[in-house]
Amino acid sequence: MLKRICLVAALVTQLIGCALAAPVNEDHLRAQAKDGARKPNVIIILADDLGFGDLSSYGATLISTPNIDRLADEGVRMTSFYAGANVCSPSRASLLTGRYPIRSGMQFVIRPHSAGGLPAEEITIAELLRNAGYATGMIGKWHLGHQAEYWPTRQGFDSFYGVAYSNDMMPFDLYEGTEIVESPVDQTQLTPKYTDAAIRFIEENADQPFFLYYAENLPHIPLFYPLQNAGRSDAGEYGDVVETLDDAVGEVLNALDRLDIADDTLIIFTSDNGPWFEGSAGELRDRKGGTSQGSFQVPMLARWPGTIPAGTESSEMAMSIDILPTVAAIAGVALPDDREIDGRNILPVLSEGAPTPHDALYFFDGNDVVAVRDRRYRLLLQVFYRNRTLNFLDTSGYKWWAPLLFDVQKDPSESYSIAAREPEVMRTLMKRAAAMSDATASLHKVPDPLRAAPEIPAGPQLDQ
Repeated sequence: MLKRICLVAALVTQLIGCALAAPVNEDHLRAQAKDGARKPNVIIILADDLGFGDLSSYGATLISTPNIDRLADEGVRMTSFYAGANVCSPSRASLLTGRYPIRSGMQFVIRPHSAGGLPAEEITIAELLRNAGYATGMIGKWHLGHQAEYWPTRQGFDSFYGVAYSNDMMPFDLYEGTEIVESPVDQTQLTPKYTDAAIRFIEENADQPFFLYYAENLPHIPLFYPLQNAGRSDAGEYGDVVETLDDAVGEVLNALDRLDIADDTLIIFTSDNGPWFEGSAGELRDRKGGTSQGSFQVPMLARWPGTIPAGTESSEMAMSIDILPTVAAIAGVALPDDREIDGRNILPVLSEGAPTPHDALYFFDGNDVVAVRDRRYRLLLQVFYRNRTLNFLDTSGYKWWAPLLFDVQKDPSESYSIAAREPEVMRTLMKRAAAMSDATASLHKVPDPLRAAPEIPAGPQLDQ
C-alpha cells in the first residue's frame, strides 16, 4: 500500500517522497494538580454504535435525550470529535491506550473464537490512574480479549461487571469479576443492571478519587430495552434504546449530585463509532465500518464544573486517543515515554476553547490508512462500493481514480472533492499518509475469520 501511496502522490504533485516522518509532534502540556487538592474523579460513558445525529443536542428530532444533553448544557459539546476506529474492538483499544489501534495489534474486531486481545504490555487509562491511587472500575462491554490474560481485571481495573463482547456474539453471559452471574443474559434488563452497578461503584468510592469506565452494549443491534420503555420514542425501537441509555446517564448524574461530588468529577460521554444499520450520522456520509466522516465522527460531551465552562462548544478536531493524555494530565500522571502515544492533552480545548493540539489525525480501516485530516481538510484514500473496496491509490482498475479531498469545515458531508483545486494540500496530506503507512507497515496482521473451525472453543476462557 505504501508503494501505491507514493505513486499517486507523485502523480498529483510531482514532488512527493516517501520518507519516514513522525505523524505528530509531542505535546508536553500537563495540568498540575493543586497542592493538597483532591484529584478529580473520571467517568467515561461509551455508547456502542451511537451516531453523530442520535442525540437531541446533536440535532435528533425523533429521540429525546435530556440527561445526556444536560452534559452539553453544563459542559462542552464537541462537533469534530472522532472515534479511534470505525468498529468496536479497535476503537476501544485506542480510547484506553491513547494509541492508534494498529500500534497495539488491535486493528480488527475480537470474535468469540479469537485467541488474542489487548497485550499486557499496553498501558491503559485504568493502569495509569490505579498507580496514582485511584479506585478503578469497569462496567459493560469489554471486547478487548476474553482469555484470562486479557480480562479487564488484568488491564488495570479493580473490578469488572459486564460482558465479554458485543451482544450479537455467543455465548453471551454476564460476569462479575471472572465469575458468571447470569447465563444467558436477559438483555432487556442489562442497562438497568449496569446502571445499578455504576451507582454502587460511585457510592463505594465517593470519598476517594475513582475512575469509572461504563461501556454500554447499546444501541448496538440487536436492540433490547425494558418493557416499560417500549414505544416511548418516535424513532422506533432504536429510539427506545437510546432513551433508555439516556435514563442511565441521568441516574449517574443524580448519584453525583446526591453524593455532592459532581464538582469533583470529569464526565465524558461519547460513542465507539458511527451508527450501524439503524441510527443517524446526521449530515455526515457513511456509517459504521466505512471510511467517510459518519463512520468515525461521534458525539462527545464533557462536563467538569469549575473547569469546563457550561454551555460551550468546540469545533476543534480531536479523537478518542486524546482521552488518555487528557485524563493523565488532570490527574498529574506522567505519560509512558517508552512508546508512541498518538493522543494529546485536549483539556485546553475543552476548558479554554484552545486550538487543537493535532496537526493531523489518521483514520485506519484494519491495516490501512484510509483517510488523513488536518485542521481544515480531509483526504480520503479508500471507500467501499457494494462488495468491493475501492482503493483510490490503485489506478489499475480505473484510470481516473484518484484520492478525494474535502474541505470539512465547509462540506462536512464530504460531498464535493476539491482535490484538483488544492494541489499543495494534496501534497502535504499524501506525504502524511505515506509516512504513517510506512511507520505502521510492520504491524500488519490478518484478521480472524468470521467463523471458526468447530474444534476451536468459543467464549471466555478464564481458567488460566
